[in-house]
Amino acid sequence: MMKRRRRLGSTGLVLLLASSSAAAPASSWRIERGDVHILVPLKPGGAFSATTPSLSGSLILEPAKPARLTGEISMDLATIDTGIGLRNQHLREKYLEVAKGKGFDRAVLSQINLNDADGEAFEGRTAFTGMLLLHGVLHSVEGTAEIRRDGLGRRVRAEFPLVLPDFGITPPEYLGVGVGSRLLVKTQFTAMPAREPAK
Repeated sequence: MMKRRRRLGSTGLVLLLASSSAAAPASSWRIERGDVHILVPLKPGGAFSATTPSLSGSLILEPAKPARLTGEISMDLATIDTGIGLRNQHLREKYLEVAKGKGFDRAVLSQINLNDADGEAFEGRTAFTGMLLLHGVLHSVEGTAEIRRDGLGRRVRAEFPLVLPDFGITPPEYLGVGVGSRLLVKTQFTAMPAREPAK
């Protein structure tokens, strides 16, 4: 009888530990010190850059494999700078239509999956997929990211192609010079823990 009780007690302890592990809280991160660099090709040749430091958001790393991030990363489209005032105005007003407000004034990346990552301790390169809201259209994107430890945080560099017609944006063209339909988005930011580490 005593042996049976000990076996039941051991089984209960194992189940308790397993359930505690399964219920471990997901880790939360906030975006800091970010910037975005967009390479815009021109036809018949050349290119220009559009940049902004206006990157913000918060993410929660879900305990899944591959790693899944809920939350969102957001960029203020009204802050994009191409280096030329008139071009900035045309980009924001005519093509991005930021004055329309919600769904148009920000680009928002969500539903992010890190295909090659397996948890919070991951470092290195990984392919990723996500859903991007731009110009009122939600469309999938995919690219690559490199994640490195930076103190308590993670330093992230990522890039992905952006195809303008996917988001209902007609590439501008004037007097035989136009913008290519496929842009390259590069971003870097630091993700810091949203909670103080346990002591």
